[in-house]
Amino acid sequence: MKERYKYIIFFVLSGIIGLINGLFGGGGGVLCIPVLKKLLKMEDKEAHATAVLVMAIISIPTLIVYLSTLQFDLSELIFVTIGTLIGGGIGVLLLKKFSNKIINILYIVVLFLCALKCFF
Repeated sequence: MKERYKYIIFFVLSGIIGLINGLFGGGGGVLCIPVLKKLLKMEDKEAHATAVLVMAIISIPTLIVYLSTLQFDLSELIFVTIGTLIGGGIGVLLLKKFSNKIINILYIVVLFLCALKCFF
């Protein structure tokens, strides 16, 4: 019985993660990682990698909507895409090399810096 409630909670939280990602065009992965670690008992690296995959999949509908309404600047899209691909590739390589402790510290630092930016 307890296992069933875990999956109901996971389903609801996943919906919230999708909603946040849809509203803000990102950020769902930030919430996805703790959910995967706490509810599904994933290891740190597995949770981070899974969150990236989940965000890529749930970004497809958003991509379709933006492409159909042409609400973007193509010249900026090209540069942002190239930079993101390079940064993402470097991030994957670093994820493999860093320990779980270092990854958690970096994750907390990035979240803290993002929160500070939102305040100022």
